Amino acid sequence: MNADLSQNDFGLPDVIVAPRTDPIYNAHGYLTKVPVDAITPYILAFTKPREVVVDMFAGSGMTAVAARLAGRSAVVSDISALGRHIGRGYLTEVAPQDLRLAAAQVMKNARARLGDLYLTRRATDGASVEFVRAIWSFVYACESCSADIVYYEAMASNDWAVPTKCPHCGSAFQKRGGTHLRDVPVRIVVDGERKKQVEQPVSDVDLLNIKNAESHDDLGRVPSVCIAADREMYKRSALKKWGLDNTRQFFSPRNALALFYIWTEIKHIADDNLRQKLMFAFTAILPRASRRYQWSHQRPLNAATQNYYIAPVYFEWNVFELFDRKVDAALRSDGEIAARKTHQAARDKVEQRYVIASAADLAHLDDASVDYVFTDPPFGSNLFYADMALFQEAWLGDRTDDSQEAVIHTNGKRSTDAASRYEDLLGRAIFEAYRVLKPGRHLSLVFGNSSGRIWSMVQRILLASGFDNRPVHIGILDKGQRSVKGLNSGSESVATLDLVVTVRKPEVRDSILIEETRKTITMSELIQNTLASMDVRSLPTASHVYLTILKHAFAAGLNVESLHLSDVLLALRESGLSTNAKSGLLEVA
Repeated sequence: MNADLSQNDFGLPDVIVAPRTDPIYNAHGYLTKVPVDAITPYILAFTKPREVVVDMFAGSGMTAVAARLAGRSAVVSDISALGRHIGRGYLTEVAPQDLRLAAAQVMKNARARLGDLYLTRRATDGASVEFVRAIWSFVYACESCSADIVYYEAMASNDWAVPTKCPHCGSAFQKRGGTHLRDVPVRIVVDGERKKQVEQPVSDVDLLNIKNAESHDDLGRVPSVCIAADREMYKRSALKKWGLDNTRQFFSPRNALALFYIWTEIKHIADDNLRQKLMFAFTAILPRASRRYQWSHQRPLNAATQNYYIAPVYFEWNVFELFDRKVDAALRSDGEIAARKTHQAARDKVEQRYVIASAADLAHLDDASVDYVFTDPPFGSNLFYADMALFQEAWLGDRTDDSQEAVIHTNGKRSTDAASRYEDLLGRAIFEAYRVLKPGRHLSLVFGNSSGRIWSMVQRILLASGFDNRPVHIGILDKGQRSVKGLNSGSESVATLDLVVTVRKPEVRDSILIEETRKTITMSELIQNTLASMDVRSLPTASHVYLTILKHAFAAGLNVESLHLSDVLLALRESGLSTNAKSGLLEVA
């Protein structure tokens, strides 16, 4: 197989830019979700109408959505109960007006059950109104004078900068390691008389409603699951230090009750599709409805999705507003899917389904039965999907079997031989992809990592599985940079882009084991040779350069085990280039 196939062979560009901003992507959050605009070009390139696409690390089901847009059938799978719930929510079709009416009735009934707990008194005219959001703050103890330090007020008196001194005695203060006493409400946001939102002080009415919520009989009925001490994110999020061991504790009592009433009203909806779509909207709001929704002086910073972090100043956001907005987002997503279906896709009778299955055991698929595999495996030790899914799965009453998760644990008993277990599971998954693919068809594997050791593992697995020893196409996937780490790529050795490596299952597999014939080259030679052969200044970030080097190495069959992003950063600095700290873009030093 020719290792130097151009984009014209499949109509695929070298770099696919698919920002995470479209209505489909934003309808529901999920870790490392791949936008449909990144998947659809591959499905169109490697399949024909009505053929079958598979994704065995399906996550939120974006491959199934992309297949629907392209007029292909799809059988996607994952171990994630939350992933299946989200995927089915995307694929469920409802009449927009029916959904709006059902959502309005759900909120009306839930508001009646909640009573006055969301009501406050508007300071300007004394009117009784629902608050839009409340701002809460940690309270710390000053180690010198023992006075209470309300973190929000300490920031306000320090021009909204991180406080470094006690506002009472002037002694040094650091929140890291400080003694956390309690959380208190500090501001209430309401719709003003002219509809513009305004902040006002916390009133006696607010304090009474908070107290009544804390003692409410229905709090014990709010769904919750334990976050066990052996969970990776229990340790990484320091939950023991904060006394947090179940998902219910991450919600204020008022929000927990409002959510419970919305959820129980949704469960009473008779129509299966309407109920599924409303549940989809409900689980989408849970991170923002929790204490994980971080406040900032300029704008909300959203909720941490990769850990259980609670910021020292956070929002208690009106759940009804969140739910109403998310129902609208679900309808925008449905409208986008309907509008983007090709005429052929709308006519073809195709089916997309999501099943629970380990990627290492696709027993629901026959040998040589599918036309294409597109998949995005987990990224080793970076993310723990099952741990974070507990937040939603507590409400769904369904749980992911995390013993089958393709992750590398770094804490506790499961850290023993974690890397080898991860490689074994990923290897068996790729073997399964090979088994179910028809001869001559393709697997596209999305992967992002800054370690050459991980990339070398991917090379070994693809070769051992029986795929042709040279990729037919290697593309760079740019999902846009939204995180702080993304902006700091080039200064923190963080890869912010992914490679999409496409390999072919041969028509006939040799009965003799294929020997590894990858060439060996020093890391320095690989970097210098590649940098010399391309216009580095045409690539916007260090991640683009790093993945271009990897791409060339893959195409040539070179061993990349000793290649790391940090080595590329050093070579770029020696070439007179540096990374702009604000934009993350390369510039002349």
